[in-house]
This record gives sequence, C-alpha cells and structure tokens, in this order.
Amino acid sequence: MSGNLKFLNLVLLNGKPEEKLRAARAAGFDQVEIWREDVEKSADGGALAQLAAQQGLGFTNVQVLRDFTGAPDGERQKKREELRQFIQMAQALGCDTIQAPATTREDCVAEKIDEDLRWLASEAARYQMRIMYEPMAWCSVDNTLPLAWERLQRLEQPNIGLVVDLFHICALGGDASQLDGIPVDRIYEVQLCDIAQPLPPGDRSALIDTARHRRELPGEGIIEIDRFVDKLKSAGYSGPVGIEVFNDQLKALPAQQAADKAWAVLNRYWP
Repeated sequence: MSGNLKFLNLVLLNGKPEEKLRAARAAGFDQVEIWREDVEKSADGGALAQLAAQQGLGFTNVQVLRDFTGAPDGERQKKREELRQFIQMAQALGCDTIQAPATTREDCVAEKIDEDLRWLASEAARYQMRIMYEPMAWCSVDNTLPLAWERLQRLEQPNIGLVVDLFHICALGGDASQLDGIPVDRIYEVQLCDIAQPLPPGDRSALIDTARHRRELPGEGIIEIDRFVDKLKSAGYSGPVGIEVFNDQLKALPAQQAADKAWAVLNRYWP
C-alpha cells in the first residue's frame, strides 16, 4: 500500500464546503485541495479546520494565488497584500502550503518574475509556509514543467516546489519524460486526470475551456497515466498524489458519489 498522502481537489464536488469535506473523507481521502472560494463561502476557516480535524482530514494546499509574478508596477502591492490574505486563510485552516501558478498575463513584466518569486518565497517563509509553483498550459511564461523547473533551479528557494499536473503537461503534447532531471523532493504534489482527445496547443480558449469543464477521471482518456506513475514511483516520489478533475457532469452528481468515483480510480493507479 502506498505511503503517499492521497488528496482530492474539491473542485470536483458540488455542495457546501462542509459537505465536500465530509464526502472526501468518507470516500477515503487523506487530504483535500481547498479553494479560496470554498473558505469564503464557509465564512469561518476555523470551523472548517475543526471539522477537518475531527474527521482526520488534512489540507494539501489553499488555491489559488493567481498571476502573482510579473504583475505590472501598479498592481504589485495589491498582489502582495493578496498573498498575506492567503497566508492568514491557510493559517486558519492549519495548512502550510499555498498554490501560486505561473502568470497568465500577456502584459506581465517578465524581468520582474525572479524578484517576485524571491519575495514570495521570503514572505511565505516568515510564516513557515510553502509555495506550489504550477506551470499551466496557457501561462504566458513557464507554461511547461521543464521551463518552470529551470527557473526554480536558478532561484534556489527551498520553500518553492512544483505541481505536476498531467493535464498541463499533456495538453501541449508533453509526456512523462518531462519529469526527467527533477528531484522528487522538489515536486510538492502530483495531480492526476485525463483528457478525452488531443487538444490544439495553439488554441488558448480551447485549452482553458477543457481544463475548467471537461477533464476526465484517469483512465477515461488518452493520457498514459501508467508512464507517469511508474516514473514517479521509480524515482521514489513520496509526496501527495491526488485527483484534480474539473468536469461539469461529474460535479452535477451528489458529492459522495463523485468522491467515491475519484477514490476508486486513484487507487487503481496509485494503490
């Protein structure tokens, strides 16, 4: 049996945040990825933390600090205040990790990205927080795992690590070879999902639409899930692994039914 903590991204489930937590734990998950919107709907992060603790459920991370890096000068201070809000939210939940993907802004100030990431790491470290840096297929910079890893290697910030999301790798035609050369301790989590068919990599709107509405559970599409799993296991990856599937049809199901489906398929690929 795997020693990796297994999580569910709550984006798969409908209902109130409390109902989502109960469904995820009842299905068998150790942790959840929780969204800022879920915390705000609950109106009390402390109560969510208490409920999770009562069930023995942890928080993999709080999502999502968008477009932090390379923000134009007029917005940089606003983004830094937003980080502080995320830190407070994470602390209320008893969570030590915040997800901050690479920027999607076309007007990003590329020469400021390294500086912003260093500041982000330093500020997070003051509160014993970690940052998950995610390359997304439609990011304006660092839209692939190798590009994101190249930047993190250069910056040498010990509390920033990578998110391995199979959608963003495979949507641009990548495969498991993109994991080569990345130390497993710099991978903070692995998100499994699938896609029904190849996507046009140059069509940003199609990438975003599929990513947010029509991902599939692992095994229901064309991604060679086993290749990623074999490579990660062979390298000794011991971090969290879970399901991140945005799917409108699955989300329409009762939360417990959707959570049970996700748990079953996760254990098929990562027993």
